[in-house]
Amino acid sequence: MKKLMIIAILLLVSNVVFSQTHYYKAKYEKPFTFQVAPTYFNYGGDLFGYQIGINFKEVFNLSYFHTRDYDFGERYMDDRFAGIQSSVMLPVGEYMQVGPSVRLATYNTELQKVFIAAEVRLDLSDAWKLGLEYGAGDKKGFGLKFIWNMY
Repeated sequence: MKKLMIIAILLLVSNVVFSQTHYYKAKYEKPFTFQVAPTYFNYGGDLFGYQIGINFKEVFNLSYFHTRDYDFGERYMDDRFAGIQSSVMLPVGEYMQVGPSVRLATYNTELQKVFIAAEVRLDLSDAWKLGLEYGAGDKKGFGLKFIWNMY
């Protein structure tokens, strides 16, 4: 009887453990997730801002970005670089994604050439990523963003 009780308790505990792992795996298999990212971008100067967007299966990304230099010198207005970014990320290894990125943007209210870049994302955890980007449009640019995927 004692062995039967131990087996029943072990089966019950294993059932609870497996149900929790199923819940954890099912929780992160959502096709669409929202993304928020504080952003640094060097496009003719240091620009800081944010990026808000949506991801489809952590592969396709479409987002709005807005950066500015916050330097109020002798000029009336600071430099602003804002627009829409789209990227397609392909997994390379377990914790890294690489892919092309395209930005349609304005710089100080003037429409710029299409900015085409290569982007690398490194997984820091399930929800946090570090993104690095380098490319060219009217000017060459470099970007760094700390991405938070909200599930």
